[in-house]
Amino acid sequence: MSFAGLARAARALVLGVAVCPAPAAALPPAPPSADPAHPWLSTLSAEVPHVPLATHFRPPAGFVPEPAPAGSFARFLRTLPVRQDRRTVLDFRGEPLFRPAAAAAVIYLDVGDRDLQQCADTALRLFAEWRWQAGLAGRSAFHFTSGDVTRFSDWVNGERITAAGRGITRRAGARRAADHRSHRAWLDLVFRYAGTRSLAFDTDAVPKGAPLAAGDLFVDPGSPGHAVILLDVARHPDGRSAALVGQGFMPAQDLHVLGADAPVALDGVWFILPGPDGELSTPAWRPFPRASARRFRGT
Repeated sequence: MSFAGLARAARALVLGVAVCPAPAAALPPAPPSADPAHPWLSTLSAEVPHVPLATHFRPPAGFVPEPAPAGSFARFLRTLPVRQDRRTVLDFRGEPLFRPAAAAAVIYLDVGDRDLQQCADTALRLFAEWRWQAGLAGRSAFHFTSGDVTRFSDWVNGERITAAGRGITRRAGARRAADHRSHRAWLDLVFRYAGTRSLAFDTDAVPKGAPLAAGDLFVDPGSPGHAVILLDVARHPDGRSAALVGQGFMPAQDLHVLGADAPVALDGVWFILPGPDGELSTPAWRPFPRASARRFRGT
């Protein structure tokens, strides 16, 4: 969300909720997709050359990819399609951005035509797309900054949420489709009222002594705040770990893989992960302390 949008959302959501119950009904199973791992590709206006993330970026010399079981969030992230036609990051209007000056890669993922899918939203989008691919969309739920929850099942059952003065109103409405296009529309609602602060409701802190894994986030909550996501992790026998780091940003823009010079990153893209008392330095934000690492529940 934009700074102004986040402020409006916070004011609208912090002080209370009026609820009109929506009809209870089970969410039908999601229909099959021609590309179940990346159903959003069929909605894009033009096909561009792309390859899986794990094909585009090989681990640095001596590093071994962390195991990623079939069906896991980590495996899903390794399949993300990397554009082969450009590395320039575009915003939601299709305008080029130059912060960072050059991304290491751009993920072939739609941004939408509004200033909604920013940093925290991009991480939520990836987690939601993995749950869709895993057949778990019927249980998908995210929090707004206020702490209120929105569920995809309630969206399908017709729930309408609107900002009303200092609160929000939930009311019943006509049922919606349970397909991926409807799921994407629900996510725009999530993005409107979620942000770096709401991530605390949907994630847990990664314990200080636990290894970091693909799908983990580094979060600096605030207005503005920032969040990045580890897209892949590789480990060295000497104990070092390195990760591909992805981010969205403000304004809403392409999910891109960050690049940096040594000693921050190996091969220009594999960021050395911090120890228990260290920091993760990225080119677009102040360093993230290791204590800011978080993990989505249910991964």
